[in-house]
Amino acid sequence: MCYKGTLEADLSKDASHKGTFKTAHPGAVSFKETVDPDLFPSGKVCVKQVFEKLPDGGIIRLKGRHELERLSVECNCLIWASLLLDLTYKFIDREAGRWGDLSRPIPTLRFTRSMIVIVRESTMEKAFLIEEWLDPDDEERPFVKYLGNRFLEPCVPSTAPTRAHEIAEFLSFAQHVQWQKTSGLAFTSDYQGAGEVLTDPEITSNP
Repeated sequence: MCYKGTLEADLSKDASHKGTFKTAHPGAVSFKETVDPDLFPSGKVCVKQVFEKLPDGGIIRLKGRHELERLSVECNCLIWASLLLDLTYKFIDREAGRWGDLSRPIPTLRFTRSMIVIVRESTMEKAFLIEEWLDPDDEERPFVKYLGNRFLEPCVPSTAPTRAHEIAEFLSFAQHVQWQKTSGLAFTSDYQGAGEVLTDPEITSNP
């Protein structure tokens, strides 16, 4: 789907959060036409830009199609991660149908809603990835890193709430399901998020 609208973003350094490959900024989006009301219900979004590191430790922004290509990879990871998570839930439903009630509750998770935004001005064209806003100051739904992409064990701190440990255990189980059901081709890694919403996944694949 393609929509027209307006994107506002605070791209100042003080308002940004720097990751390994992207910076994240608070922003808001409004559309000129009717869209799915569940897409970005509050209008508030997280605006992400990709960058490359310089030898001196600084960063440089990509331009033109290179920026769009990198963001397309990010979007594709979200799509594949959503499909693999759906595969996991379908496996659970099928097994529950065979063996009866489950011995423990299963977390109901999903990946963040997102889209690529292309901003056109008279002298330049910029691309951003926008995702629904996850409030970093929400104490009831704190942002948690569940599983990284370097180690098998969950990386949830021991002091984290019980719910976070339960989600991490479920996501570790999901990786095993995905690896088995894809015949050793792929599983989602780098699980993180807030509440029931996951974001910034990576896909580990076996070519």
